[in-house]
Amino acid sequence: MKDKICEKILESYSGYYDIECNEAFGSAGSPSEDPVLYSLVARMELHIKESSYILLKRNVLWEAGSHEYAYLFRTDTFTSDDYRRFEKFVLDDGMKRIKPGQGHKCSVLSMIIVADNADREAIGRIRRCRIHKSFRFALDGWMDFRTGLAVLSSGRSFSNMSGHENRGFLNKIMKKAV
Repeated sequence: MKDKICEKILESYSGYYDIECNEAFGSAGSPSEDPVLYSLVARMELHIKESSYILLKRNVLWEAGSHEYAYLFRTDTFTSDDYRRFEKFVLDDGMKRIKPGQGHKCSVLSMIIVADNADREAIGRIRRCRIHKSFRFALDGWMDFRTGLAVLSSGRSFSNMSGHENRGFLNKIMKKAV
């Protein structure tokens, strides 16, 4: 069931996002070697550039770029230790990709997890996650961290406040997969 949900998620993202599947996922390596890379299914990227000009395209008034980096993880039982490891990985990898400065409006880091089961503490951490960063008092843009967790045993999904779109998306995917 997890594989089917992950395939549907990747299929949904494939229309707009650049998808980089994790080659280590499903390989002969064991989860004890690197549990994060073992659980990582794919990283998806979306880049949007908006601009306004007068008369000719070379007379640009303003331009702004929005970026999203989404990370899809799959695990049997989602624990608070998994949450800490996944969050650290997404923040470290995502912050390397963000290039604040002129023309950078915002970047979103999305952590999407598909699990058979999840413990209460891990669900609580998902819901309480509040990570937001402004670059140079938001003159160079900002970064927002969104979460999404699909628990297949209960058929429910969870997210933080800024990830409510991820939660709705996961609910739709789970309904289609059933």
